[in-house]
Amino acid sequence: MAETATQILDTAEALIQVKGFHAFSFQEVADQVGIKKASIYYHFPAKAELGKAIVERYRQTMLSVMTDLDSPKREGQKEIDYWAALARYLKPILTIANNPIHACLCGVLSGEYPGLPEEMRDEVEKFFDEQLSWLTKLLKAGRKSGAFRFEGSPARMAKLSFSAIEGALLIKRITGDDKHVSQVTESLQGLLRG
Repeated sequence: MAETATQILDTAEALIQVKGFHAFSFQEVADQVGIKKASIYYHFPAKAELGKAIVERYRQTMLSVMTDLDSPKREGQKEIDYWAALARYLKPILTIANNPIHACLCGVLSGEYPGLPEEMRDEVEKFFDEQLSWLTKLLKAGRKSGAFRFEGSPARMAKLSFSAIEGALLIKRITGDDKHVSQVTESLQGLLRG
């Protein structure tokens, strides 16, 4: 992706975190990047396309940390370390938590969900589906291996875990308690130990 397009995406994503999708303008992005507004239209002909690209990039970033849990076991291949896979998953979440005004991008957008352009709603839905699906697989496989010990179904524990993380990020943003997210994730890990 061209450097200018990346700067546009970075700037618009930061504005979404602060103002929401509907409250920022292409002019604000242009001013912050130091380009003409027409340059944004060159890369993203409509605000909906810019929004979709932002969410799609965010989804891909989160997907990149998810360990492949479906790879066949080959001779000599190490068993999956489910605790390490969980830690890798939590790392970008804890990084987001370090910024006092940021939360999960899709969590922020969920407040505007009914009014988002359809292509953005689709990307936000994919994000939540991917997160819950992967967490369910991780918890199911991890419990089967004996790494995790928790009550109830893996799908329910995935919903509880993901909802707690998303909520913790939003609450941290309001309270300014920089330990809120780490305390919630530590408590969730305690639940997984049984």
